[in-house]
Amino acid sequence: MKTYIKTPILLLSTLLLTLPAQAQLKGLSNAAGISSKAAGQLSSKVSREVSYVTRNAQAFAVGLSNSPTKHILNQRFQFQREYARAVALYQSLQAQPTVHPEKLRAQIEKTIINNTLRTSLLNNLDQGYISSMTQDLEEYFNLTSKLPFFSNKSIPEESFAIAARSYLTRHSHKPSWQLREVIKFGGMRAIRAELSMIAPSPQQAALAHNLNEKEAEQLFALYEQADILNAEIKEFIAKETHTQQEYEEVLVTLRQMNDLYEELLTFAKNSTSVRTTVEIYKNLLADMEKFVAEHHRAPIWQDPLERPLYHLFEPLVFGNQVNMFEEMIPIMTRLYELTEMYPAKRLSEQDTLKDIQEFKAKHGFLPRSVKIRDFFDIRHDEPMLVEAMSYWKLNSQKFVKELDQLMFPQEEDLFPPFF
Repeated sequence: MKTYIKTPILLLSTLLLTLPAQAQLKGLSNAAGISSKAAGQLSSKVSREVSYVTRNAQAFAVGLSNSPTKHILNQRFQFQREYARAVALYQSLQAQPTVHPEKLRAQIEKTIINNTLRTSLLNNLDQGYISSMTQDLEEYFNLTSKLPFFSNKSIPEESFAIAARSYLTRHSHKPSWQLREVIKFGGMRAIRAELSMIAPSPQQAALAHNLNEKEAEQLFALYEQADILNAEIKEFIAKETHTQQEYEEVLVTLRQMNDLYEELLTFAKNSTSVRTTVEIYKNLLADMEKFVAEHHRAPIWQDPLERPLYHLFEPLVFGNQVNMFEEMIPIMTRLYELTEMYPAKRLSEQDTLKDIQEFKAKHGFLPRSVKIRDFFDIRHDEPMLVEAMSYWKLNSQKFVKELDQLMFPQEEDLFPPFF
């Protein structure tokens, strides 16, 4: 499937077309004999266009750029996504024997990241030990029979510490899902590796990645504390046997580590990069809601006055891979709703149908509306294809027929005509 979002090219083209106009305006007006009043009106128009381009460039620079704090929240989102899939798998196991074993196998392979747990679940599935599978999931993900149990809010430190230690006592050297999340500390290793590649010092690298000096100091201070606590946890995990005192000491360490992780998440949510990005998307949503309320359609490229909003909307909404974190969910959900209520023409009819066919062949279903799909289970290019599908369903009867054929393929009639 092609990727149609070309943000750098789009931004560069806009800048090249618009920015020189302001510098050349005076010379052009003189050469063309334009009156001072007309030149003033033209100057105001160009100034507005330059202002739009500058604002869009700033939105792209922050909204579509990565940062350590975005990485931290995106990592958290991935853990939430894994948990949501684990809950769905757990419920499928509880629905046995109505769920086909091969469907369960595919669900396990897609859901479970931990190699040991995945192997255990698949082996138990082959032997029909469904109760053992359910128990494995309950212990690893700290599930209960009363679901949904987990919320996006932090798990209380005492509950986390007791559950993590309990799992370690039953599964030597194997941290639970929640403990793995805390140990990874927002992708600390990956962030450090990336920062070390681009600058001689961590502070300079952080400054180059949308952190101010104070935020860089805070981040590395949190990392230093995490290193100490992680070392104590890993030392406990590595031991074959433990004394009662060690069990008590690791409980304290686990509480401290959970508190520190919550502090990291709070720091990331309040960072300049994240707060500015959320504000950019909130402003985009407000501008779009105002526009559709007035015009009852999406902005179009052909109208110069609408073009800045059109240019801003497409990359921020459909090229939003670096901003997949919890604070963005309600904003993005509403933006996706607008694309379905007021779809714009971004793809040709032929490309839309071709890409929908490829999507269905890959995933086994058509692109889903935001009203029914889980935000934790958005497939690549799905929101854009839903918008394109919505647009052509409104504007092409041929497309509707071809889409119906794709949804409900007719089997070839092999019987002779009835006379």
